[in-house]
Amino acid sequence: MNEKNFAVKDNGLKIAALRLGVIQLAEMLGNVSEACRQSGMDRANFYIWKRRFQIHGIEGLKNRSTAHLTHPQKTSREMEEKIIKLSLQYSNWGCVRLSGFLKQQGVYVSSPTIQKILIRHNLGRKCQRLHKTKQN
Repeated sequence: MNEKNFAVKDNGLKIAALRLGVIQLAEMLGNVSEACRQSGMDRANFYIWKRRFQIHGIEGLKNRSTAHLTHPQKTSREMEEKIIKLSLQYSNWGCVRLSGFLKQQGVYVSSPTIQKILIRHNLGRKCQRLHKTKQN
């Protein structure tokens, strides 16, 4: 594990520990408002963190990623396989020509998307596609 990743994980634990400290302070004082005042936390946020702690434990007090788990416009696996098959079948064609061919078939996939798919499968360059077809 490199130092940068360790620092990020360590920072997540520190933040969780601080939030847990405010929750414990509120329980000790018996007064949420006073605990929030002393720690500089908004009461609305306190209740969010308290609920997350009750549900998820210490993990619930860490910052969550804001990245979406899925992308609504992601190219389907079937379409990716079709693009790869076409690129190997017509290995001299580039992404613009493949995009035009698919458009004639009623399927719109932009040429940059096709290029990204080909690069992801190590088929981004013509020589890579030709080499792959010779292997099969």
